[in-house]
Amino acid sequence: MLNALEKAYDVNKERKKLLESYVRLIKKSQESLNLIGRSTISNIWERHIIDSIQILNYLPKEKKNSFLLDVGTGAGLPGIVLAIMGRHDVILCEKSPKKSYFLKKVRKELSLNYTVHNRRIEDIIIKNVFIIVSRAYASISKLILSNMHLISKETILVIHKGKKYMEEIKDTKKIFFFSYKKFKSITSNESVILKIENVEKR
Repeated sequence: MLNALEKAYDVNKERKKLLESYVRLIKKSQESLNLIGRSTISNIWERHIIDSIQILNYLPKEKKNSFLLDVGTGAGLPGIVLAIMGRHDVILCEKSPKKSYFLKKVRKELSLNYTVHNRRIEDIIIKNVFIIVSRAYASISKLILSNMHLISKETILVIHKGKKYMEEIKDTKKIFFFSYKKFKSITSNESVILKIENVEKR
């Protein structure tokens, strides 16, 4: 599947090599750190790498002095994949010290360009958060609530969601005003990518 996406997502030889090295590092540390679900290891490329790459289609271009924040990044998904694919505005937020150490190790070994914050998202203060991404952090309402101190009128959220996404949207609409667009995931018939904008508390 990756070969079929090489042209669509500009996965050149250098980036493919970095992605392969990143996958090896995840597998090497999986047993001690539980970075990804055990059942997904055998299908890591589709379940995690391609699943992360696909959101490139929905991300705005980088803005000077603005940042893309990956909340609850865990193994670095999707943030590290986005950095490998050429983004230079990535900040990874991970509260686990051990997983944060892994993220820094990957950065050093692969010579990547991103920042790691080993803190709870509620304790992080960053100006100019332009984009928030998240794959498996929490419900939409909890994600917005825990990041509200970082969200401005310009902030866009691009998040992976499963088949119950409409329930989460309805629950979140009780607390916040926002607009959203839905895109079908290319890795799962039951999943979607949501692009949420214009977030305001009711």
